[in-house]
Amino acid sequence: MNCSSSDSACLRRAQRSDLPEILDLERQSFSQPWTRALFQEELAKLPPTLYVYRSTPAGPLGGYLCFWTVAGELQLINIAVHPEQRGTGLGRRLMEFLLQEARRRQAEKIFLEVRPSNLPALRLYTRMGFQVLYRRPRYYEPEGEDALVMALTVATE
Repeated sequence: MNCSSSDSACLRRAQRSDLPEILDLERQSFSQPWTRALFQEELAKLPPTLYVYRSTPAGPLGGYLCFWTVAGELQLINIAVHPEQRGTGLGRRLMEFLLQEARRRQAEKIFLEVRPSNLPALRLYTRMGFQVLYRRPRYYEPEGEDALVMALTVATE
């Protein structure tokens, strides 16, 4: 799902010019949004950790994801889909890209946290093969909602 001439959809490394839309989507999606400084740190990392999706290269931001690779594991840090794009399969496409990146970066497992109340995300992750490992009490602030820690073993192709 990378930028290509045969497909107008574009999933690419985030750039500074994407930051205003990323911050706007972040505020729409999360009760404790990341700051500009946190996203700027991700923009500077190599290999890249922050990717954006646009239906056309110059189109509006449809979603983004941020992940870290550490010691043979990939950790999904943040994923958001624009409210107008939710329910269209974009979340699955972003997660499929994450799985491709895990393979490319030779990660053996992918880990993530999700709110038990986020049923659409929970259904997506379960359908993709993620399994709940345990619950982190009061993980999400300020609500104090628990987090479900989920993992997927990355199969080699």
